[in-house]
Amino acid sequence: MMPKQRLTALAVVLALAAHASLFAQTAKKTDMAALAADLERVLGPNHVEVSGRRVPDVPEPDRPATDLEKAVVEEMNRQRATFGLAPLRINSRLEAAADDRITDMFDKQYFSHISPDGVQPWTWVEQHGYDYREFGENLAVGYPSADSVVDGWMKSPGHRANVLSRTFDEVGVAVAQESPTRGFRGPTIVAIYGRADVPSAVGGRPARRQ
Repeated sequence: MMPKQRLTALAVVLALAAHASLFAQTAKKTDMAALAADLERVLGPNHVEVSGRRVPDVPEPDRPATDLEKAVVEEMNRQRATFGLAPLRINSRLEAAADDRITDMFDKQYFSHISPDGVQPWTWVEQHGYDYREFGENLAVGYPSADSVVDGWMKSPGHRANVLSRTFDEVGVAVAQESPTRGFRGPTIVAIYGRADVPSAVGGRPARRQ
């Protein structure tokens, strides 16, 4: 019997401080966060804390991507090339956010863009200091290969929009071999797409080939 498979996608466009979602979800960055960003531009990095957490100003350490993670990025870029789009660059902060995201799903045993305790998906990106203008997330579970998961995404309008978005130029992918919920087999795949509000001087690199 074929294992169950599941996909889910979310895309958010940030206009000033407001999120406008393709799926009619809306949210706002807090006024405090906007104020902190303004202060940090004036005072310089590492002088402002938000909710007791200092926004990092150093690049995330690179961690070796797994074969499946690299293959997912390469397959997405193959699809983008077919439509004349520039390839997505792997960003270490988005990778770290995707790692945290997938860890949280397993810790709390859920498969959703919003955690059971109400944490929004862009929270993981903000915690790693990625000052995004655009944000998107694709999730998948039960697809055994990069080809199959990206093919599934391309057949779904919301996921396809994220893969082929002209506004996204960076990505971070995380993979776990199991499923965080019963009834599904792994692997579980998180892809977080972004476009930095200010182009990052650190953390971006081309997708690596095997």
